[in-house]
Amino acid sequence: MKKLLGIVVLGLFICFNPLVIKFSYAGLLDMFKDPLEICMDRVIKSLGGSKLYTEDAAYACSGANRSTGKCMDRVIKSWGGSKLYTEDAAKKCTGKK
Repeated sequence: MKKLLGIVVLGLFICFNPLVIKFSYAGLLDMFKDPLEICMDRVIKSLGGSKLYTEDAAYACSGANRSTGKCMDRVIKSWGGSKLYTEDAAKKCTGKK
């Protein structure tokens, strides 16, 4: 019975791990994604979700690293919190003009 309880507790810990919650903005398996992919997904979603904006998102997010997401969140928050500024925030955080 103790082994079963241990397995259940371990399973719950793995499911609700703080790392998974940290990356919950994009989804459960997105913590294995490249920062460029995460940035592009955010920019495409903010532009309306159409794949027509892939080129714009690729330009805005090229050079993205692990800290780009946090940088984008801070810039968006300082500009009023509107998700309309996601593309501009990506450009600002990756050094584009």
